[in-house]
Amino acid sequence: MNEKEYNERKIISSLGKRKLPAIYFGIILLVILIIIFFMDNINFLTLYNIENIGTSTSILLAVGLGQMCAILVGGIDLSVGGIMSLTSVIFMIVLPKLGYWTYPFCLLIGIIAGYINGNLLTRVRIPSFIATLSTGGIFVSIAYLISPVALSASVKLEPFLEVVNGSLIGIKNIMLLAFLLLIFLVILERLTIIGRHIFSVGSNVKMSYMSGLNVVKIKNTAFTLSGFCAAFSGLLLASSQYSGYQTIGNEYVLMSIATVVVGGTALTGGIGGALNTLIGALIIVVIRNGMTVVGINIYFQQIILGLMIILGVAITFDRSKLAIIK
Repeated sequence: MNEKEYNERKIISSLGKRKLPAIYFGIILLVILIIIFFMDNINFLTLYNIENIGTSTSILLAVGLGQMCAILVGGIDLSVGGIMSLTSVIFMIVLPKLGYWTYPFCLLIGIIAGYINGNLLTRVRIPSFIATLSTGGIFVSIAYLISPVALSASVKLEPFLEVVNGSLIGIKNIMLLAFLLLIFLVILERLTIIGRHIFSVGSNVKMSYMSGLNVVKIKNTAFTLSGFCAAFSGLLLASSQYSGYQTIGNEYVLMSIATVVVGGTALTGGIGGALNTLIGALIIVVIRNGMTVVGINIYFQQIILGLMIILGVAITFDRSKLAIIK
C-alpha cells in the first residue's frame, strides 16, 4: 500500500467514525436552550424578541460564514473585526457621496482586505493567526486615521439605509440579506469545484498538493471570502445602528470563532459548513439574548461564551492531524 492510498483510507476511516454529524447535536442544543429560556420567561418568544434574535443572528451569521471559510482550509481570520470596523467608517463617510453604490464599494474593500490576508499566508508564508492579528490592527488604525470620532447617519441618508433596515413581505431586509449570503455559501461549498477543493485542502493539505490542486489559490479564495463576508456583516451592523466607528467589530472576532466551532466546524479544517455556522450563530445569539431576558449578569455571559468555545473545540478538534498540540 503506497502513501497516497494509506492517507485516503485514513481520511475515510476518520469520517466513518462520525456516526452523528455535529450539526444534529447543535440543533438539539438549540431546542433545549429555547425551551429553558421560554420556561423561565415567556417574553423570550414574543414577536419583538424573536425579531431581535433574527437581527443579531443575521449580523453574526454573515461574519461567521467568512470565518468558516478561513477555518475550513485550516486557518483562522482574526482580522474580521478590523474589517467590519473599517467598513463601517468608510460606509458612513462615502454614503452621502455614492448613495447605493456605497454598498458594492465597501464590499470591494472587504475583498481586497481578505485577499491581502490570503497572500500573507500563502506567498509570504506567515501563519494566519499572526498575519490576520496584525492586519486586523492595521485596519482598525486606518479607520482611526480616516475618522478619529464615531460617525452617525443623518436623517437624509435613511432612504439609502432602507436596503438593510427596510422589510419585504413582512420580513426584515437584514434577515433576507443574511439568508441570501447563506444560500450563496451553501451553493459554493456543495455545488462548485472551489467549494469541494476548500474541504479537500482542509482535510489533508498534503494529499491536495499530491492531487495537483492549486492550494495557494484555494487558500487565497477562502480568505478573500472571509474578507467579503466581514465587510458584508460590517454593512449590516453599521446600517442597523445608523453609525460607524473604529471598534464596532471588536466583539465579533471571538464571537465569529465561537459561532463556527459551536456549529460543528472543526478548527483543524475540512469538516463543517455553512448550515453548521447558521446553527452556531443561532445558539450563540439565543444564549446571549436568553441570559439577558432572564437577567443574568453580562460578565457571566462571557464565561458561558468561553466555555462554549472550549466545548465546541473539544468535540470537533481532529487530534489525528497534529502530532503535537501547541
